[in-house]
Amino acid sequence: MNSYSTLLSASIIPAIILAAPCSAAPVNTKNSVPAATAVVRRITPQLADDIVFMLDTKAKAPTIEEKDGKVRITAANIRESVRAYGYYLRNIAHIHLSQNGDNATGGKLILPEQRINVPATHSFNYAYNYCTLSYTAAHWDRKRWERELDLLAMSGYNGVLVTAGLESVWKGFLTDLGYTGKQIEAFIANPAYSAWWHMGNLEGEGGPVHRDIIAEETKLGQFIVKRLRELDMEPVLQGYVGFLPACSEASKIGGKLIPQGKWCHQYVRPAVLQPTDPIFGKTAALWYKNLRKVYGYQAKYFGGDLFHEGGNQGGTPLKEAAQAVQAAMQQASPGSKWLIQAWGHNPSPQLLSGTDPQHTIILALDKNMSAGHDISRNYRGRPHVWCELANFGGNHGLYGGIPLLENMEDNIGGAIGIGLLSEGLEVNPLYYAMVTERINTSGPIDRKAFLTRYTKGRYGTDDADIIRALELLIDSVYSPVRLQEGCQENIMCARPSLTARKASTWSKPNNYYDFAQVREAAELMLSAGKKHGLESLPTWCYDMADLCRQVLADKAREQLPKCKAAFDAGDKEAFARESKAYLQLIEQTAEVLASSEYFLLGRYLKEAESKAGNNKIAQAQMSRALKQLFTTWVPKSGTTLNDYAHRQLSELMQHYYLPRWQAYFNARTQELSGRAIAGESGRSAVESNSNNGENVSASHELSAAVDAIETSFADSDIPLLFKPKGSIIQLAEKLLFP
Repeated sequence: MNSYSTLLSASIIPAIILAAPCSAAPVNTKNSVPAATAVVRRITPQLADDIVFMLDTKAKAPTIEEKDGKVRITAANIRESVRAYGYYLRNIAHIHLSQNGDNATGGKLILPEQRINVPATHSFNYAYNYCTLSYTAAHWDRKRWERELDLLAMSGYNGVLVTAGLESVWKGFLTDLGYTGKQIEAFIANPAYSAWWHMGNLEGEGGPVHRDIIAEETKLGQFIVKRLRELDMEPVLQGYVGFLPACSEASKIGGKLIPQGKWCHQYVRPAVLQPTDPIFGKTAALWYKNLRKVYGYQAKYFGGDLFHEGGNQGGTPLKEAAQAVQAAMQQASPGSKWLIQAWGHNPSPQLLSGTDPQHTIILALDKNMSAGHDISRNYRGRPHVWCELANFGGNHGLYGGIPLLENMEDNIGGAIGIGLLSEGLEVNPLYYAMVTERINTSGPIDRKAFLTRYTKGRYGTDDADIIRALELLIDSVYSPVRLQEGCQENIMCARPSLTARKASTWSKPNNYYDFAQVREAAELMLSAGKKHGLESLPTWCYDMADLCRQVLADKAREQLPKCKAAFDAGDKEAFARESKAYLQLIEQTAEVLASSEYFLLGRYLKEAESKAGNNKIAQAQMSRALKQLFTTWVPKSGTTLNDYAHRQLSELMQHYYLPRWQAYFNARTQELSGRAIAGESGRSAVESNSNNGENVSASHELSAAVDAIETSFADSDIPLLFKPKGSIIQLAEKLLFP
């Protein structure tokens, strides 16, 4: 047993307030928080008998203290009890938990010598973008969700978006409205695409969804809602904003339907039943009836956006429409709150004016990780949650606004909470640890103190080399200098071109950090790993592989111009040499990624297929949808959505990105030899597009060979990895010290 004493100083944990015990408040002397105790058993079973929870309904903030040789946590409710337990693990026990590896097995009981007052958090911290639940969570099973909910509770979130199970809600709802089985089948989207279905951007993609998948999603959604309530957290369920299948006929519905056209020029959007139509209230009531039937819970919070990302308003008076949508919510669940995403031009002042400030929360999505958005935006008295949006499409790449989080004002511009709204997770553990720190800290965050705690928890040592490595990363790649949509993308994942500077349409292509600082950080991390024997630690292995991956991505940005220079000069030998060096970077990346389980496509697909039970057809459906999402996004190649959700996974690098570049370089080689291949040269502009208020147009080089690789990949049978292979220390040494 260790003693926790002098480490608790202002220089180490500035947010902790030390206080003498106070006996004035009434405390329940029984360990009366079984849900919190259950979290301890799941997360740190070795501490199950050593952490005791007490309820004090008058407690303004949780306390942690030693009592009879155990850690006693006193809090006002279950949610705060679990948050305090997470605070104890991070700040006192030095046990690290993340989506990219844990360091918990060696955790020992550490007793505080004085009572610790855990800093209060905001009233409403919210988790998940709709996109997160497809880009990241489409393959999560019940066990993975159980862990995720525990992590959210320990981090201080109290509202969580839940969409698993909506398939059954829609089936019941549309059946009540008289739709046929075939119409319903054509409407329901695969879990990999359900995010955009729920936002009204598409319908039916990845389907007809097998009944076994729907059954599993329903059981999963019911479990998530039940567990959230056990943890005193609120599920945010889907409200009704008028969506109906695009095939709907106004004469059969009995109300006015507004066609929504296409989303991203690719997908027919669901129609919208005009909320001001007299039939809307009765239709919405059917939705909420089926919602309660499936989840067994009358929700207090509802999501759902009107005319999201360019939807056709069709002359709808927005104020009255918002009033009608919210009236239906209040009829179904009096006192409930409507969560509206502030994204692009939504919500408009007209729509906001129709909402009740007492029953509305604005989710202010902020993708500016350099300085934050304009927090003075007028939400007309509606409370808002500041929502980080650091990742788009689930792309891999070191990124996040750590200085922004460190120095964010206590009230975040009057926000009532912080939101975890990245489109994709399971990346950048350092950044997301800082988000958790922000939620649980008042005032500026002491970077040195945070990094010391983070390093000791994640790696089991506060080695100076590791801390210096993380400081270098924060000063470079984690300090973006402009507004941009996610990380600086790896051009190895781009559709091949000698001028490639990014992989997806909306990304910003310009370099913003010093590559040398990232390389130095990798060298320091490797040195520390060798010194402390960290190769067996999943957290270090992931981070070392991630750093090597970034170094290789940076090298590719330096190598591709050499390929172009050789081609432009007509130098066949130089082009062969430089293009070979570029292809070797892709092969090296695949090899590095294979060393960590978190960079394996096989792991994703295996987990996705497990959600389909033992049915082979359903398993293939889940696998295919995920592979398509990660590559072309739509069933064809060369659209503005191409590579939007690109991933740096070992098998994708080896069997998708590498063949694309090989085919491209082969065509360029033939061109240099005077034997140009038809369909393998020139440029073709993809349609211009407007999304989220930003006008973009993308272009790609014509290549029938690349098209064939892209369109066949979702149905291809490639070798998959299910367990990591190779030594990241050996691979890193070879890369960093050739």
